[in-house]
Amino acid sequence: MSQNNLLAKFAPWFGFLLGLILACSLAFFFKENPWHVLKVVTTSFTNSKYDFGLTLFYTTCLIFAGLSFAVPMKAGLFHIGSEGQLTISATIAAVVGILFKADTLTGLCVIFVLTSLTGMLSALIIALLKFYRKAHEVVVAIMLNFVFAALSTWLTINHFQNTESQNPETSLIASVYQIFKDDPIKNYFENSPVSSFFVIAILFCILLRWLEEKTLFFQIIKSYGANPDASKRFGFSELKILIWVMLMAGFFSAMVGLTEVLGSSFQYKIGFSPSYGFLGIAVALLARQNFVGIVGSSFLLALLHKGASDLDLETQFLTRDFSRVLQALIIFCVAASYYIFNYRKQRKGGQ
Repeated sequence: MSQNNLLAKFAPWFGFLLGLILACSLAFFFKENPWHVLKVVTTSFTNSKYDFGLTLFYTTCLIFAGLSFAVPMKAGLFHIGSEGQLTISATIAAVVGILFKADTLTGLCVIFVLTSLTGMLSALIIALLKFYRKAHEVVVAIMLNFVFAALSTWLTINHFQNTESQNPETSLIASVYQIFKDDPIKNYFENSPVSSFFVIAILFCILLRWLEEKTLFFQIIKSYGANPDASKRFGFSELKILIWVMLMAGFFSAMVGLTEVLGSSFQYKIGFSPSYGFLGIAVALLARQNFVGIVGSSFLLALLHKGASDLDLETQFLTRDFSRVLQALIIFCVAASYYIFNYRKQRKGGQ
């Protein structure tokens, strides 16, 4: 393996380690021991079954968020709109669960279909604006994130606010749809938020890996991502490629919302996401868009997020808000590692 290939393979992990080191080094400014901070954020998931289950719940959400970024990335799209899509999808899941009255199977099917369609259609907007108006997907996605967040807040507070709580959240979905309360995985981990959605997430990763290796569909997507102009000259439809990858991205964003509403809280809570959509970027980049590798990178970032949330109790001056600093530095360093490697490769190629 050439030196360039080695750098391409391990560059994201160098970025991850650099981000982790920088974050822990900030503890000096708060008169905390960086080694103690590192120990807390990396080992707290082992404290109990509940803590481990909570980490697996975060892992589940990050797997879906990572897939939402990885699929468009195969086509060369930097999809940063998952946060807004999972927010509006979770809202619709809760609203349908409140309003729609039916038997368990029918109701769950309706919730799944409408939530999935919400995520897919909200992502489709990005594809259509990119193709017809040549709008950059990052700009469109960022604006839509704000739009969907505002819409979710308006629906929750003005129409579906839980009258038994002062927190900004909807009422609980109908009890017949709360089947994951008795989920065996949830029960094993001491009634933690994790559920069978964790298994579903892993199965999706395996399925996508198989489809990538065995189907022409994914080869067309990857060829477009490698060289859009050449792909179009071979007769591949740019519009179809953009539509399909964004529909899949929206679907996986919607799965984050379903994981929260059907598998954990059984309602929509404003701010339930600790930036899953943005963490999914780091998840996918760490795994180099390898669908099976996303499981491992998701678990790694999940345990760091879980550990950072315990800093309130384990340190004197740092709080759980430090997790946002940790996330930001890791995302920045991982993304920068990609840029630095590609710039170096392009510069050598130009010479």
